[in-house]
Amino acid sequence: MGDTNPVSALACVADRPKLCGALAIGIAGTVGVRIWLRSQHHSKVPRGLRSNAFLSKDEMPKHSADGKNGSEIHRDGYSLKKVPKDLDVIIVGSGIGGLACAGLLARVGLRCLVLEQHYIAGGCTHAFEEGGFEFDTGVHYIGNVKKRQKYFDLITDEPLKWDQMGSKDNGFLYDEVVVGGGRRADGTTTGEVEHRYDFRAGQEAFIEEIVSKFPSERPAVEEYVRLIRTISKKDVFFDLKIAKPLWLANILRWFLVPDKFKEMNLKTARQVIATLTDNLDLQAVLLSQFGDYGSSPDVESFFMHASVANHYIDGGFYPNGGATAIAKGIIPVIERAGGRVLVRKGVKRILVEDSAVQGVEMDNGDQIFAPKVVTACGVFTTMKLLPEESIPRPVKEIFNSKIGKSVSFFYLFVGIDGDHDELKLRSSNIWHWPQRDYGKMISDWYADPDNAPIPMFIGFPCAKDSTWKTRFPGKSNAVIMTMQKYEWWDQWDDKRQGHRGADYEEKKKKLGDRILEEGLYHYYPQTREKVSFTMTGSALTFNHFIGSHEGEVYGLDSTPLRFQAGPHQEWLRPRMPGIKGGFQTGVDVTTLGVTGGLMAGILTAHDILDYGTLPDLLSGRNLIEDLWHLEAKEGKRASA
Repeated sequence: MGDTNPVSALACVADRPKLCGALAIGIAGTVGVRIWLRSQHHSKVPRGLRSNAFLSKDEMPKHSADGKNGSEIHRDGYSLKKVPKDLDVIIVGSGIGGLACAGLLARVGLRCLVLEQHYIAGGCTHAFEEGGFEFDTGVHYIGNVKKRQKYFDLITDEPLKWDQMGSKDNGFLYDEVVVGGGRRADGTTTGEVEHRYDFRAGQEAFIEEIVSKFPSERPAVEEYVRLIRTISKKDVFFDLKIAKPLWLANILRWFLVPDKFKEMNLKTARQVIATLTDNLDLQAVLLSQFGDYGSSPDVESFFMHASVANHYIDGGFYPNGGATAIAKGIIPVIERAGGRVLVRKGVKRILVEDSAVQGVEMDNGDQIFAPKVVTACGVFTTMKLLPEESIPRPVKEIFNSKIGKSVSFFYLFVGIDGDHDELKLRSSNIWHWPQRDYGKMISDWYADPDNAPIPMFIGFPCAKDSTWKTRFPGKSNAVIMTMQKYEWWDQWDDKRQGHRGADYEEKKKKLGDRILEEGLYHYYPQTREKVSFTMTGSALTFNHFIGSHEGEVYGLDSTPLRFQAGPHQEWLRPRMPGIKGGFQTGVDVTTLGVTGGLMAGILTAHDILDYGTLPDLLSGRNLIEDLWHLEAKEGKRASA
């Protein structure tokens, strides 16, 4: 105390007003920033909102509910006179990514034209009728519906409804896994005993089912569940795809994406599971849903496996009214903003001039202009639509040669006479894996499709959709798939659909007959005398209707390289580098499946509307919440 310097004390007293002022400025600044951030996050309406852009019901295009008096809303055939004037965005492809993007942009008042080369909109979410039966093509089941419903509600005319697979009595069983028991066409067997496992809704149900078969492996099973829950949390990785500018996104990705996520992107699903247990039977069970994402867990990324397994662990769901309900629900929202979804005409190329998109040229030569074009048709088609010099050669080589195309499935569509309850057809899927070594199983199958045991997926849409009985009384259906090699069919690649000759049809029939015998009749022998219709689809069928290139069903393959850093990542973002007004969406931008495509559509809509700036990242502002705020304001005005 005796050492206090009176001069210093006086200086402190003299500086006190300055300190107080600085403190006041700091507090005011902090409060101001917090108020600004809150205002950005909580009180904004969507960027670029055009409140006067929406049509009345009388002004919207007229469609027929059953196709008897005009086109159905998802079968609206292309003609140039139907193309709206003053387009804001052209979207190439009507899969869930393209429709979701258009739906969100339409909610803001942007006029979007969605173009589809198939005769029905929806991409892999579409369903078709043949022989008096309806069949889905890509929507076999969806998980995590509760989380995604809020997004669907923003882009559909009426809320989508979902039917949960299974029942309360069986614990909402969604996947039945059968491993082993492989039998060849010549009657010989692989010598493996057949084991069955039931995947029921809920994390605890999943754990207890597996542990009941492997009592000593509880720690491994619980660690597996913890790991898929952790690794599948990928929001930051994908949200940064729209962060601006690109250099900032790259820096943030380095710091914000968890190291564990990066680590698991370096490994295949098999590699990670092998670190949890050396029990090969347990490994086979934990990897058994690999058909949902790729050709083999020996080559696909563990991140992709974790995303799929976590996606379904709380149960499987199916669209009430069938798969087509998704597209039918979104299209009215697009049309209300003056847009249109037109089918039966493909896009030949994207018009680019001075490194900026101008529009598209159709297969018949029509040119349609818009300042923004979105490809919702995958990386491989995007590369064909853009001018040759648009994408650097090293990037093309990564896509074509190092990552490659995903697995291709051969389809058997089966029409069955009789009610599905009477036939005791279950809503749960069957994964039929005749050998526990999946790598060997697939290689054996590819090498000898005439005799090797057939790996299969078996599903019954009729039992999944609670409206089926009223729509197709006294009938049932099955959709059965197996892996295929494009090389089995490439000799007919230059032939037109429906004109590929007797040898092609005989090859498909032979494979379809084997699938019936070793799949459907094996698990449901009561259907043997009830099958009245069958139709098959090869890789070439998929190319024709879905616009794939070698029958690939999931776009880019989900190998570890796909998700790792590299020059190709710039071309897996919504905004095309170096092409003003050029964007892309769909499963290649994010991950596969309906929800992967949905989230890609959301990201691309954000990017088109210039979300993702540094203030947005700091405040958390996003298009989805801005639309919710808009709905709240409109609701208040309506009730005033």
